[in-house]
Amino acid sequence: MADKNFTIREGVEVTENVIASIAGLAALEAEGINALNGGITANTLPRAGASKVARAIRVVTNDDATISIQMIVSVKYGYSILNVTEHVQEKVKTSVENMTDITVKSVDVKVSSVDTKNMNA
Repeated sequence: MADKNFTIREGVEVTENVIASIAGLAALEAEGINALNGGITANTLPRAGASKVARAIRVVTNDDATISIQMIVSVKYGYSILNVTEHVQEKVKTSVENMTDITVKSVDVKVSSVDTKNMNA
């Protein structure tokens, strides 16, 4: 992930990695999410390198000074993929906008897998 900076206010900037971390933590708080792409969990996200996070979350700058966030997640078995991804979209948009004052135009969520490890037999 390139170290692209976003100006929040005069004299205050955040990097693309900070926005990706906020988005990742928000997504991982959503019920039904197992992990981000690459097995990144809430416990491992703070220690994950920028390149590993970049495989799970991408921050795109739009022409209208907004951003779009693209992410790849794993959903727990038994949860409605539609409900979980809608909840992730809401949580990520709200968290990033509240913490940075940057307008999030869209949050695109791709489900790469369904975790079946904790299924009841």
